[in-house]
Amino acid sequence: MTILLQWLVEHAWVFYAACAIGMVTYVVRALTAQRERSLALFTLERETATARIIQSWAMVLVFIAIGAVIFVSTTFVLPSHSPGTPLPTSTPSAGVKPPTPGMTPTPSPTLGSLVATFTSTVTSTLVPSPPPPEPTETPTPAPTDTPAAATSGEIHVRFGDFAELVGYSLPATEVTTAQPLPLTLYWRALEGASPIDYLVFTHLFLSEDGRLIAQHDGAPAGGTRPMTTWPLGETIVDLHEMVFYDAAYSGPAKIAVGLYDPATGRASTETGDEYVVLPITVIIVPQ
Repeated sequence: MTILLQWLVEHAWVFYAACAIGMVTYVVRALTAQRERSLALFTLERETATARIIQSWAMVLVFIAIGAVIFVSTTFVLPSHSPGTPLPTSTPSAGVKPPTPGMTPTPSPTLGSLVATFTSTVTSTLVPSPPPPEPTETPTPAPTDTPAAATSGEIHVRFGDFAELVGYSLPATEVTTAQPLPLTLYWRALEGASPIDYLVFTHLFLSEDGRLIAQHDGAPAGGTRPMTTWPLGETIVDLHEMVFYDAAYSGPAKIAVGLYDPATGRASTETGDEYVVLPITVIIVPQ
């Protein structure tokens, strides 16, 4: 035991190097997962990336805690035992009674056991447990008054040779007019460069008579991603909060999306249309 403790004190840098390598590894994983979450198109992908971010940062904290335990142990717990100095032994002359036959001495906690215990405690506290497996048969839920779940979908509509609408997502398909309806669009930059910084318009309307219920017009991503600067192949996340104009209406409605420029007008799709209607119906319920 004396030799082991002396070796730990003399070679503490090995543990510090291992902790540093572990920290760098999980920091890189956390940053990679964070980039994947920013590029994710769907909610499930973002939730998976978020879980990986939490787990990676938790492991970074674990390695920091291990390094702190090793530093405290080598600095304060074993300061009086310099290399080459033997630890006191249990002898009658030292006033310590030797163990009597038939009795098993209780071992003192070692540095390895302290580190293992602390690591197990921190890991079980910070790292979330994996979700339980989904049941093979989903029971029919009882009817409740909770709002409809979030919905998303893919759609491939090209506007010229510079932009393609590839997806959309809504927080719910049943909404009220009490607050704006957030619609997230996903655009992909094509091989051509947009000649104009087009604005995006999103209209919630009645398919029967075209009456406008809610609307939001604006530059992509709140003006932070002008269309003329889109690099080839990149996916742009574009949020629009449609404000209701007709607060008294309740019933089904559709969503139209398009591009326009105040000076030149609307951009046409590959089929010649001036907008695209998303393949989803929004139900507006009374407040």
